[in-house]
Amino acid sequence: MFGVKAPKLKTRSVAVPIRKASDPAKPAQSNGHGRAPNGAATAAPANRYKLSSPPRTKAAPAHASASNGRKSVTVKSVRKRKVQTYTPLSSDQESESEDDSADGRKRQKMSSSLEPLAPNRYLPPDYKRRIWLPSPEQDCRHTNGPAVKEGKDGASIKQENGTPATKARTGKDTQLINGRGICLRWEKEYKPAFPAKGEAPMVSLQYPSSSKPERFVLSIPRDPENFNPLEDIYCSIEEIVQHYLPADLAAELSSEADGTVRLLKRAVFKNEPDDFANTIDKFNKIIQKNVANGTIASVLDSKHAVPLSLVKRITDQVYSRTVSPFAHLLKKVKGKETTYGELLPPFSHTIFQQTSLNSQSVFVDLGSGVGNVVLQSALQTGAESHGIEIMDRAAGYANDQAGELIARAKLWNINLGPITLLHGDFLESPQIDEVLRRADVVLVNNKVFPPKLNNQLLDKFLDLKLGCKVVSLASFVRGGGKHGARSENSIANLFDEERYDSGTSSVSWAGESVEYFIMTKVR
Repeated sequence: MFGVKAPKLKTRSVAVPIRKASDPAKPAQSNGHGRAPNGAATAAPANRYKLSSPPRTKAAPAHASASNGRKSVTVKSVRKRKVQTYTPLSSDQESESEDDSADGRKRQKMSSSLEPLAPNRYLPPDYKRRIWLPSPEQDCRHTNGPAVKEGKDGASIKQENGTPATKARTGKDTQLINGRGICLRWEKEYKPAFPAKGEAPMVSLQYPSSSKPERFVLSIPRDPENFNPLEDIYCSIEEIVQHYLPADLAAELSSEADGTVRLLKRAVFKNEPDDFANTIDKFNKIIQKNVANGTIASVLDSKHAVPLSLVKRITDQVYSRTVSPFAHLLKKVKGKETTYGELLPPFSHTIFQQTSLNSQSVFVDLGSGVGNVVLQSALQTGAESHGIEIMDRAAGYANDQAGELIARAKLWNINLGPITLLHGDFLESPQIDEVLRRADVVLVNNKVFPPKLNNQLLDKFLDLKLGCKVVSLASFVRGGGKHGARSENSIANLFDEERYDSGTSSVSWAGESVEYFIMTKVR
């Protein structure tokens, strides 16, 4: 009498009408709506691949629907779907997937980074280069030779004949321009990142070296094109985590749920500066510990190339602190041949790869502008890198960038290749003549050079060694001169040239792809 009866299994029958096959030569006709088995109208499905459910009716025996010539489906159980809850962090979050980095680690993307954590681009491994600084005290000052003379009030760039040209704006060549200094100098251009807390607080970020942390004011630029301290902090942390720490620790610190950058963004969203500062302090202690116990040095020892994303991060820091505030002044030029334009880091990376530039190479940029490619060469490849620029203002900014890069390379624990920057005319520079005889790769942006200047450059190239590669944005040998009967003695016949397309977003003056040429001295 106390026996437990077996529970009754509730069932529900759903009648699904089977339509007769229509003539395949004719399209199926429809009046735009359907009818449920009980005659009730149903709305057309929002998705053509999703059936609309008919109104619920009482369960009917299976044979009842079968008598009407329709098959029925008996549903015996329904599996409930688990609903996962999450806490929204900010309105600008994006859902992003994981990517494999070039060093084999599984990395998670951070949604707001200026340097996306897509699979990193690396140059071929250079086993003869030691990337990290052998000791904190190493002096990696750039060598400007006779073109630069350091005075009490800073570095003065001089032409090779000794005439003063312009003064550097950064003082001594190893002085760091920290994020705090940028915000204080252009204070009116910024507003506090935590508006409810009054004056913008300051924090310090520890880089993967024994150098002192960099100071930042937690402010937001009124113009989004200006230097952004918060984005600088976010992106720098992402690069440190991705490239300087062991895989397990990197995965923990880059978690989308409670990784360092995610916690910082959450603190900004919730207007909690104390949480922001505490998160930064915790991260700094982790980095200091891994510097002290040699973990970061071990990770760098396993690397034989500097990833492009890290190169872009460092060069962007340098450029934003030295050139960006004055970039509009570079547009003022005297003539077409001095028109200013820049090659962007991904394009320079491609050139380095195609020319096999490495730490044993000599690189020369004729018309180096503000020094972008020269500095990227020293940073990314470790090559002996030279540049010469005729315009006063651009040459001054090049010197500023070189000093800032040297200071930042110490922060990032990267050993630079030797850097030489000259202010003068590359056609009349004995120092450039000497370097060209040893050069492995020569870059010249001759896109707007007149024919006479290009011919004068060809005369310079007579002294290049066999195998030297010349990268240019306008051809030196095209136009039939190389193969014509009158050109048997042409200097261009000493070279083999190949044409390439740069791809989009490779240069500062055009978004579309531009052509460029690599000629190799073979005779």
